[in-house]
Amino acid sequence: MAPIRHSWSLHQPWPVLRCVLLVLALYAVYLPLSGYSVLPWDAEQYWQLVSRFFINKKDFSILNYDANLRGYIGPLLIVPVRAVCMVMGWAPLHGSQFIGVLWAALLFGFTLPAFWKCVTGHALMAKQWLLLVGLSFVLWGDYFNFCIQDFPAFTALLLALIALAQPGWRWAGVGGLLLAMALNMRPIYLASLPGALGWFWWQQRRFVAGVGPKTGVGGTALSLLALVAGAALLLFPQVLINYRHFGHLSPLVLATDNGHMSFYLKQLNWGTAFQRYDSSIDPSHYGGVLYADRAGTQLLAAQAKGYFESYQALLGYYLRHPLEGIGHYLHHTFNGLDLWYATPYPMKVAKGGPTLVQLFNYVVLALGLGYALVALKRVALKRAAVQPRAFLYNIGWALLAAMLPVCVAIPTAVECRFLLPLHLLLISLIAVQFRPRQLLRLGPTKSILAVLAIAITVWGGTALSADTKQQVLPAGTQPPGY
Repeated sequence: MAPIRHSWSLHQPWPVLRCVLLVLALYAVYLPLSGYSVLPWDAEQYWQLVSRFFINKKDFSILNYDANLRGYIGPLLIVPVRAVCMVMGWAPLHGSQFIGVLWAALLFGFTLPAFWKCVTGHALMAKQWLLLVGLSFVLWGDYFNFCIQDFPAFTALLLALIALAQPGWRWAGVGGLLLAMALNMRPIYLASLPGALGWFWWQQRRFVAGVGPKTGVGGTALSLLALVAGAALLLFPQVLINYRHFGHLSPLVLATDNGHMSFYLKQLNWGTAFQRYDSSIDPSHYGGVLYADRAGTQLLAAQAKGYFESYQALLGYYLRHPLEGIGHYLHHTFNGLDLWYATPYPMKVAKGGPTLVQLFNYVVLALGLGYALVALKRVALKRAAVQPRAFLYNIGWALLAAMLPVCVAIPTAVECRFLLPLHLLLISLIAVQFRPRQLLRLGPTKSILAVLAIAITVWGGTALSADTKQQVLPAGTQPPGY
């Protein structure tokens, strides 16, 4: 039998192994040259959390872990890399970069292309995949220097949805385990459960109906049991950790740092007072970079204790003032999409005009939103196509699973990484829809409208961003402890 030869044509999908290796090589070459020398802030905290598994630096047990703000899975995955670094004498940053290279290869080499095919039924052509990888690298590349959990958790969520779209109870068990992993890494992914469970229900319904491998009703029940068992297997250690150290029988990360207020409610209060939050290693503004919301600060000052004491109080206020709530939400959405840096820890805080990353991001946002409108129009016009309902259900449940955590994170003291799933969705739409030849064939009217849309996005984004930058608080300002 003749050996299989894989073409390098840009007009067909490339093999998974080739994609993984190319991304691996890209980040393995770039990250050591990116200019960082230490692990700052959250990245250092994750690296140091590994020590929580050990007593006297030698007795290892998962149940030794006693951090209530972060789940055990993220630090546990760092354990073997940190052990190698200690034996070899490597700096923590090098171990963190090694972890980042692996996550980048998994996400861009396999997970995103596989998820796109799973949802739409169409594989990414090589040229589309290269554009996806290139845009993501320019806008997010430096995040992979650091062992923070945003990309790993999102990768785990997408892998869970891919697994749940496969027939058989074993895949359902894998999906449950991966879904629990995402939830444990980033508790905000609790919001993804309605969409993920709806996705699971729809996939099982397709299998029962014979669209794909048929499983039957009994197979659906077994798959549901496997899904729950997979999630329970991964979350059971968290239950034991919570009970042993904090006296709570809960499978969820407790996500509280003071015992009387959940961290999410604290974030909502911070989000009322601050319209944006960044972290910085700029010597002139080292630490947290807070951008004040003057109206929100006055609102909190009017509360009895200087903050909202419950979700009901906060929700009640915005229900009584809906326009103010909508404006607050839209402003935070913009700030979350307004990438100023390709890193979570900029070496120089942007205080003047727009950065190059920022300007490029505005063009990307304009194109992404434009292609999203085009996609919605196409879906609306193709309702008579073959199996439109299946296509819409696939997209709908997948979007709910991926975007509900974004919706929940927007009202907080928003950071750009909180809107990562939405940003990658827009980048994916550009990668799939962008066709230079079609743009060159646009008529005069459409060409003018396209240029105007991009120009308005850049101008409007720059103006809104400049207003935000003017609200920066002095270096050393800390969010209130409540």
